[in-house]
Amino acid sequence: MKTTLNKAIQFAVATAALTFATSGHAADQYSRKALNGYLFEPSISSTSFFGLEEPGSTEFSLSVSLYQLTNKANGAQTYLAYCIEPTVSNVSRTYTADYNYQVTTDVRKLYESSFEASKVDAQSQIAFQLALWELQNDKSNNLRTGALSFADHDKSADGATIDATVAQAEYMLTQAAGYNLTTDSYRYVGFTATGAQTLLGVSAVPEADTWAMMAVGLGLVGLVGRRKQKNEKFA
Repeated sequence: MKTTLNKAIQFAVATAALTFATSGHAADQYSRKALNGYLFEPSISSTSFFGLEEPGSTEFSLSVSLYQLTNKANGAQTYLAYCIEPTVSNVSRTYTADYNYQVTTDVRKLYESSFEASKVDAQSQIAFQLALWELQNDKSNNLRTGALSFADHDKSADGATIDATVAQAEYMLTQAAGYNLTTDSYRYVGFTATGAQTLLGVSAVPEADTWAMMAVGLGLVGLVGRRKQKNEKFA
């Protein structure tokens, strides 16, 4: 019985430690690492990208990356992040975390319905980034009109690939619009740096049974502590 109890305590304490490792403090500093990056080059004649198109050019080059942000003081605390400030091209090596960063309901629904799928391949990653920019910055869910828009058929050399990517982004927007948001699976953190684009990072929210195990673990630790005090008192 004692061995079983000790193992339960050890497991619960480890769970609690892991859970607390995902929490942060104001002004935490994070290092940025690009896990992968892709170029998306639609035709200028069929694209509107927040007014940044250059007259005379035939294609508009978009760089899309999925980043990993790691707490410099706690390497166990990491977030996967996408850009949410497309009109700023610079990135920074170091970012400051904003743990109170607020995202819209539409963005939360996009993450709940499509974030995991976005990590599958390059096209899915670019499609998710386009959908996120559309909801976060264009404030709509239509990639055919507005500040971020694409024609029905792209006229660049790789138009077929671009058309398929935009169609996938539209599908993600449709999935998000119809998603029934009841709980959040992710914790959202804004990452900012002077003169650099803002990144939106997410990490998985611990499930209810994890929180329950943490509470049990803390309770058992307290119980053992009280028993130890009693044993020392009467020794």
